[in-house]
Amino acid sequence: MAADSVDIVDVTYCEGWDPVRRAAGTAIAEDEARRRDESAEPYAALLSFRGEPKALFQIDWRHGYLGLFLFDAQARRTQEYEYRQLEAGRLRLRRYEQWRLASDIEPEFPARGWRFTLTIRPDGRAFRVLDAGGSLHIGAKAPAEHQAVAKAEFGAWTAYADARVLGLAGPLTLVPAPPPADGSVPGADVSWSAPVPLQPGHLEALFLPGTRLTCGDERVAVIAEPARAGMLHLPTGSVVAGDPCTIDDDLPFTVTVPPGDYSVLISTMRWEGEDREGETPAAMLRVLDKPAASWELALRPGQDARLLGDGEFYGFGVDTATACFLDASARDTLPKLFEQQQMEGSPWGPDSHSCTVSDPVSGANLIAYPSGRGDGSYPVWIGRDADGAVTCLVADMLVLHDADTLPPTERSATCLSPFAPRVEDRRDAPFTSPGSTVEFIDAQIADIVEFKQELRSRRRN
Repeated sequence: MAADSVDIVDVTYCEGWDPVRRAAGTAIAEDEARRRDESAEPYAALLSFRGEPKALFQIDWRHGYLGLFLFDAQARRTQEYEYRQLEAGRLRLRRYEQWRLASDIEPEFPARGWRFTLTIRPDGRAFRVLDAGGSLHIGAKAPAEHQAVAKAEFGAWTAYADARVLGLAGPLTLVPAPPPADGSVPGADVSWSAPVPLQPGHLEALFLPGTRLTCGDERVAVIAEPARAGMLHLPTGSVVAGDPCTIDDDLPFTVTVPPGDYSVLISTMRWEGEDREGETPAAMLRVLDKPAASWELALRPGQDARLLGDGEFYGFGVDTATACFLDASARDTLPKLFEQQQMEGSPWGPDSHSCTVSDPVSGANLIAYPSGRGDGSYPVWIGRDADGAVTCLVADMLVLHDADTLPPTERSATCLSPFAPRVEDRRDAPFTSPGSTVEFIDAQIADIVEFKQELRSRRRN
């Protein structure tokens, strides 16, 4: 084959992408990038053709993450593939996103405008969202060949982005990018992080009287003495959290505790300078009288924290501004008793921090409390000690989730990652051609765009 028929693609290893300069950030040597890859440290790789950026890879195996961004003619990232490693040797396409910018000067990732998102679950179920003069959501099915690729050897970038993906004729040859003519190393201090689910806030501080937390609106919350809601009887140790009026279908968490009786504490607070009590920040089911050394998101059967996007979480829904803890064995009886007591008269105590409803037959009980600012979805966090034993379950009402503690309170517990870093599990070839996946995605976009146009036509008629 003639040499001039091959597309030469330059590879630059770097810290990331600088969207202001529309150029690679600080360059790093290939050996350093390889070292980071082997030690599961984050790095980036930029593919360029004739001086124009074509693709940017962001890799962080600690979080099982490979992100692929594609550029338009103005060196703006307009397409994103998010791959997650859920099993050895294979990367699953969790999400694809595309933006169509209205002008040549519009910045990357606009909050408004045309955007398409495709989310794929491990079972192949897919969900399409088109935001273009309104939001349209449609389900789909992703064939197996478009759900995953093999985890390629370091530097084998065409396993994820072939000529079709890069918009080139091909075949491709990857070569190290030449240094600048003046010998300098262009770059800038840029930072990026792998998408991670919602992280726990200062959970134990919410139950420490005197703790002060500052919020973005410059208000200061002062934590008061937690309200003691009583003992929760757990005959099976299988815990359910939810709205007591709509909890019938809520499944228990996969993490259980030894059957027994455990105290429930309700976090209380006030806003500094205001003559009123604040919202309910959190509720804790205390299992062991030990501080938590780590936190993890409580999950129900079928949920996988590795499938969550940036800042996302699995939570329980609230529709009546009330939440509760109870044992799974009493899920069919206690909510009905709670609703009956609500109709007959308020079961809430004089301080309105909690109420208890008991089943006279089984002895199980339900402890309810106000759900922060009202209706919504709320995460439950599992605290563990240094040996891995469950110390508590905390339902975070997200009132103070983004707040920062003021001295002398310090945050000590860490959040356990749902990913097990893997670096020595590469394969020789992808399971499918990346270009064929582009064609599949293009068809999904064309289909939903056509459907949206049909809907508009029907409304006009």
